[in-house]
Amino acid sequence: MMNQEWKQQDTIRTLFKLSHMGLHCVNPHSIIKVNQPPNIMRKIEEQMNNAIRYRRNWAGSNTTVTCYKKDGITTEVNVLLHGHCIAWFDTASNDFNISSAGWETVTTKSRLNAILEEFCDGARVIQRDFEWFLSDFGTLKPFVDGMKV
Repeated sequence: MMNQEWKQQDTIRTLFKLSHMGLHCVNPHSIIKVNQPPNIMRKIEEQMNNAIRYRRNWAGSNTTVTCYKKDGITTEVNVLLHGHCIAWFDTASNDFNISSAGWETVTTKSRLNAILEEFCDGARVIQRDFEWFLSDFGTLKPFVDGMKV
């Protein structure tokens, strides 16, 4: 009897640990993942986000952040991937827009998700059956180039 209690306690501990890792157990033999892991940001994406946050021009590899100023004040921040604008932020109106610029690639989606993770809590670009969507706290909206987030 004592052995069975220890086994049960061990199973409860395992289930508790798994629930904190974003995993859910229906029974001890089947584990279902219920939460997506956070986006693991590449170094270039961290540098891109820092440039956006501190409103400074930056270029690295295939990604560029350009800040436009008027009278010494940043009015717009653009993010370009391979020379195509994929995100822009209007500092006066706080409007934030994203776009694939016609290139729905893994790299474009990764850059957009890095920006969204940093500046738009709860929003992600996801793909289902080759179609892009904006997931905003679980609500799916069709992805449209130039959409406001």
